[in-house]
Amino acid sequence: MIRFSIFYFSILFFTFSLLAQKLESEFFYKTDFNIRPTFVEENNPFFVNGGKWIYLGRTADFDEPGLYFYDLTSKEKIYRPVPLETYFVSHPTEFLGKIETTGKRLPLTIYDFLFYDEGNHRAGFVIENKDKETRAKRYFFMGWDLSSNTIDVVEQIYEIPETDKKSFAQSAQIGYSAEGNTGYFVFSVDADLKDKESVDVTALIYKIQNQNLIKLKEYKSKFYPYTPEFHPESNQLVIAAYAEEYEKRNPVGYLYKIDSNSFQEFFIPSTPYGISFSKDGKYLYMAAADTGEVRMYNTDNLSDVKKSKWGTHGHKLGFWKEGELVWVRNSGLHIYDPITLKQKKVIPTKKFYKNQINVSGSAFLPFRKLLLRNILEDVAGGAANRILIAD
Repeated sequence: MIRFSIFYFSILFFTFSLLAQKLESEFFYKTDFNIRPTFVEENNPFFVNGGKWIYLGRTADFDEPGLYFYDLTSKEKIYRPVPLETYFVSHPTEFLGKIETTGKRLPLTIYDFLFYDEGNHRAGFVIENKDKETRAKRYFFMGWDLSSNTIDVVEQIYEIPETDKKSFAQSAQIGYSAEGNTGYFVFSVDADLKDKESVDVTALIYKIQNQNLIKLKEYKSKFYPYTPEFHPESNQLVIAAYAEEYEKRNPVGYLYKIDSNSFQEFFIPSTPYGISFSKDGKYLYMAAADTGEVRMYNTDNLSDVKKSKWGTHGHKLGFWKEGELVWVRNSGLHIYDPITLKQKKVIPTKKFYKNQINVSGSAFLPFRKLLLRNILEDVAGGAANRILIAD
């Protein structure tokens, strides 16, 4: 009788798990250099335009500059050309290089796409400017007025001079809030990529509001900024660092409360692929992909930490509805109680995919839906991307 009850409970649990979500949409697009405009898939897609679209990728460097999106309503891929060449032709002295007749025509590359919002008629991105005749590089923020289809904000962020042969720059999108039309990103430069012990990374946190670019913070670190996350309701952002457990490098994170200009450094787990704020911003969760360790921080007192052990090979952490914190692992959607950190249920990823599974690049629209992305799926096996909503 006891064995039967356990078996019956297991069946109920499994059935409940499979019914714990509904499929809203599914699609498959892959990098294609033969079409025009070309399509280069983004490794880390994210929701834009008020959650109506997903940023999919961009054109190749040798093609016209442009961005691709997936419309969740029409279920179609959307292409938007970016008027970089028009601006370059009108302002050639602001940049290095010239327009070429073959190969990569423009000396401008969309280095990091940041945000796109039709409601506020604004978009933004970071541009890398380099010329084949020099080692120098310049980096700019550019603002795009969608209503007039013009580049109307161009601010130089950084320049790596010709003589600098070691520095490497990168940028990362942090988040965007439609309220106030405000976006955030971090730009950083490592003075020597081979040196992992020196505090030689300069990181700059920027705010872009309407047509104004403001540098909020500059700090030094051993680590590049990694997997930043933004909580728009409380105006908090967190920036992590990447270090694997075996390296014993003691990675750190930075919690920045924008309204109070509070900037705090704190220790974090290794390989923090999973980062999420609670709905009210009072808690911050971090999960390690290599060890399965998870930490729950009180954002008002970062020394108040609750720890647990979940599972490895996770790629994204977030809420798809209140009360369900999801650790998106290759094996499944592992759903936890956000207070006790105890597991509530599991939805196996094999329910969605037939072949090999690696869910790197999955993304949440917090408390609304999940983009589940399998980078190993091919078109014969079904759509690699599925939009899931919790029931």
